[in-house]
Amino acid sequence: MWVDVFSSHSDATEAENNHIDAQIRLMLGRYAGQIDKVEVYLLTDENQLDDIQQVHCTIRVGLRGYQQVEVNEVADKASDAINACAHRAKRYVKRALRLSG
Repeated sequence: MWVDVFSSHSDATEAENNHIDAQIRLMLGRYAGQIDKVEVYLLTDENQLDDIQQVHCTIRVGLRGYQQVEVNEVADKASDAINACAHRAKRYVKRALRLSG
């Protein structure tokens, strides 16, 4: 299972990328044999009026022989967005594989 992490801020550290990779492997490791590639997109949206920063997380899971699964989550902290999105991705992958097989 190949995991690519794309971020809107270029100062993402290797430790952050490793944490994201580990979280994805933890959530989707059971299905690794049926997954080609996982792409994680993090976009930081800063509202200038309210000084509120939100993180948008999108996870795309390419399933072998099946349609791609895509999930989105928004949270105030990157870790919350990633965790929620990873949990949702796991549910969607499980459902997609169950319905197809």
